[in-house]
Amino acid sequence: MLKQRLLTAAVLIPLVVLAILFLPSIGFIALLTVISLMAMWEWLSMAAMKRVTKVFAGLSFIAVLILLFTMAVIQQVLLTGLIFWIIISLIIVLFAHRPLPDLLARCFHNKLFTYLLSMLVALLFVYSAVWLHGLANDGPVLVLYVLISVWLADTGGYFAGKRWGTHALAKAISPNKTLEGLAGALVLVAIWSVMAHQMGVAENLSVVTWIIISLITGLISVSGDLFESLFKRSYQIKDSGHLLPGHGGMLDRVDSLLAAVPFFAALMWLTGQF
Repeated sequence: MLKQRLLTAAVLIPLVVLAILFLPSIGFIALLTVISLMAMWEWLSMAAMKRVTKVFAGLSFIAVLILLFTMAVIQQVLLTGLIFWIIISLIIVLFAHRPLPDLLARCFHNKLFTYLLSMLVALLFVYSAVWLHGLANDGPVLVLYVLISVWLADTGGYFAGKRWGTHALAKAISPNKTLEGLAGALVLVAIWSVMAHQMGVAENLSVVTWIIISLITGLISVSGDLFESLFKRSYQIKDSGHLLPGHGGMLDRVDSLLAAVPFFAALMWLTGQF
């Protein structure tokens, strides 16, 4: 499994880096839209939705995304992403070690709720990533920065958890994740944030502010991962799909990014420096 993960990452990471740094805005939007549609398709498939429903969901996602891009709603969308992922993180903390209450459990199994939830998550992700990418000069670098932060958090969490993990992070959601793994994830993110700042990334922010933003983003990325795990667990599914060897489906690969990118973009906006 680890070998497959590494091989898949070795192929995909250079392609993603090149896309972020060199694709024009329209190409970047198209790439994110395709990724989000694939993730939504897997999400709705887990809820056993019919093909026609999934096609409708995809078309409605594109329509709403176009509408958002034609309206001046930057502040509203970024704040929505911030508030939404704070609420999700609170739910995860509250029910990390005990079952969901009946009301929430029923919501997870409601097809309309699942459709709206997948739409919201995907829209927040694409819109905030495009806004971040479009920032003068710094945009592509900041997108690449948050992606690397999430990858390092995932790597640090995996290896630190394997080596030292004994205390469950969220036993009722993802039994294999540990507090030691979370600590390992945050250590790598902190080191990376200092290195990036020294290389000139977000140099208009103080190093302390930058580290705090990076660590919070790392924590939120874990919330994104656990949120998908919570949904999969409610349907007793291990992977969202089998598209990427060693990684499961597209949703399995981008779940952390779906949370981290909107939250990071909102924090960047709140600093008033971007």
